[in-house]
Amino acid sequence: MTTSSALPQIDETLLATTRYLQALTVLDDESVRRPSVLPGWTRAHVVAHLSRNADAFTRVLAQAAAGEPASMYPSSDARDAEIEETVRSHDLAGLVEDATASVARLTEAFWTCTADPATPYARTAGGEPTFALDTLGPRRRAEVEIHHADLDLGYEPAGWPPDFSRAVVRQRQGELAALPGGGPSMVLSATDVDGLWKFGVGQGPEIRGAAGDLAWWLVGRGDGRGLACSAGVLPILGRWR
Repeated sequence: MTTSSALPQIDETLLATTRYLQALTVLDDESVRRPSVLPGWTRAHVVAHLSRNADAFTRVLAQAAAGEPASMYPSSDARDAEIEETVRSHDLAGLVEDATASVARLTEAFWTCTADPATPYARTAGGEPTFALDTLGPRRRAEVEIHHADLDLGYEPAGWPPDFSRAVVRQRQGELAALPGGGPSMVLSATDVDGLWKFGVGQGPEIRGAAGDLAWWLVGRGDGRGLACSAGVLPILGRWR
């Protein structure tokens, strides 16, 4: 399916979303309340977050189209409260219906977007940093792909499209480089696709593995399963958002 949106990676985002919505069909009332990969969050929390995130991006597109200052959430507290309220007020059927409806609203907003792709928006009202509207597709795609795996329903980073895994590694490369001291020094080498990334300054260990496994570790998930480190122990990266 080809969209009419001028924004990048919308088709890839919708394909990832189709896979995610299909995964929800295997849940039942008990399993949706079980823990996800994310500490403190059940699967219901992950589903609720993705629905409210879809609405947040829909809000950004509407505000941008109206020429208004665009932001995803009124505040971080409001974002968290929306997720908790969704979990509290919806059973499984309601969560799935809400997920489907929020995706439909965002898809329509993507298709009808005529705003300048350079239009800035923020995560919270008046907040920093701001992003350009043309980051919406890649950012929503990351939310869907990573949180789909967080549901722990059999969809693993090995199933991520190679271009997505490489994009996550590059993103984390930039984010870690912005840390004081430039972040940990290491070289990441993909064993399944072309990929070699230098992190930090100076000498560091080489870490080898499939691109999806490297990306999964870089976003703070798992224990590095599937990765081999020349130093024997993987570097400690700290908490990711």
